[in-house]
Amino acid sequence: MASLVEAVLTGLASNIHVKHAATLAAASNIWRRQGADLVLCDWNLPDGYGLDLVRIIRQTSEHTPVIIISASSDREHVKQALHLGIIDFIAKPFDMATLHQRLQTVFERINTVKPAEGAILPPLDHWLEQALSEKLQLPGELSAEQVTPLLGQADSLTPSDLATRWKNETALITRLLQLANNISLKRSGNAISRPVEAISILGVEMSLNCAMAMALNIARGLTHPRLKEQAVLYQAHAEQVAAIARAMAISINLDSASCHAAGLLCRCGELALLRTLQDYIDQGGHPDENEIENILKQWGPRYGNRLKIQWQLPIPLRELIGAVHVVPSHATRKALLVMHLASLRVASRLRGPEAERLLRRAGLDQHKWLNAPDA
Repeated sequence: MASLVEAVLTGLASNIHVKHAATLAAASNIWRRQGADLVLCDWNLPDGYGLDLVRIIRQTSEHTPVIIISASSDREHVKQALHLGIIDFIAKPFDMATLHQRLQTVFERINTVKPAEGAILPPLDHWLEQALSEKLQLPGELSAEQVTPLLGQADSLTPSDLATRWKNETALITRLLQLANNISLKRSGNAISRPVEAISILGVEMSLNCAMAMALNIARGLTHPRLKEQAVLYQAHAEQVAAIARAMAISINLDSASCHAAGLLCRCGELALLRTLQDYIDQGGHPDENEIENILKQWGPRYGNRLKIQWQLPIPLRELIGAVHVVPSHATRKALLVMHLASLRVASRLRGPEAERLLRRAGLDQHKWLNAPDA
């Protein structure tokens, strides 16, 4: 639930930075160390109550807006919260559209979505370096119209239904994998790499809520023409690699779902970098358009590696993604060869003795893949 709230918050504007604390102690430390422009807090915390945090905040700030989230919305709870000067009380369970609307109203009131007047942006290299130390985001094109009809079908939809429907939604798939791995690693210590497994762990309802939160994220779209053009190219490349890798994997009885997911994620670093460049432009920055291609080559791999860690992707899936870009010369896993061969196929470079050698090592039909029309 905290991850969904965070997704809604970061979708309100490009310059919002969210700190998530799981306990009263952690939240108190963040407040004392750096403060906040807005505080959202659950009523019940593992080591205390949300109102305890509000009391700590009110010791040093009378006006910082605080929103309490609680499963109990009875008169006494609301009265206690209002007595401490909160500005809103959100009862659980809530839907993402309602939460988005309530938070948007609050942000307009406290005026935190506007950049500070006279603010001086750092050089672009410093901006990109700083972004690497924060939570990276991907641009997303998922619309509310794609998700809303599914909300009423939650009881009849299966994880397999959603995995099939969303198979090319890169940003959503990565978000679901991240959330599911947060749960799976704590429960069993095992990481997952298949979208259908992620949806099974989260449940259909939570997965739909996550999709709705992303659909309401108005800050994720790319508006700069050059960045938008690059994003379309990267997304198309990733989808083609994913489709061909899946077909190759199926033909030799490998895990096609993991190969497909790895293909979708093979350009995640560049996509996150484009989103960061858009944020820079939104804040008044003016990157040299002639340098954008060099920036993508220089910073894309670093952003990709950062995302693999941020999303807690399992090592085997990270290796599959890496194999798209670098030939696995000493690899014994056929799936790694499949990923690289799919990349060569999309780039129309699947020809010659080296390609034949890799196809043989992978156990793929040379005649079929060498003579197929270029993708």
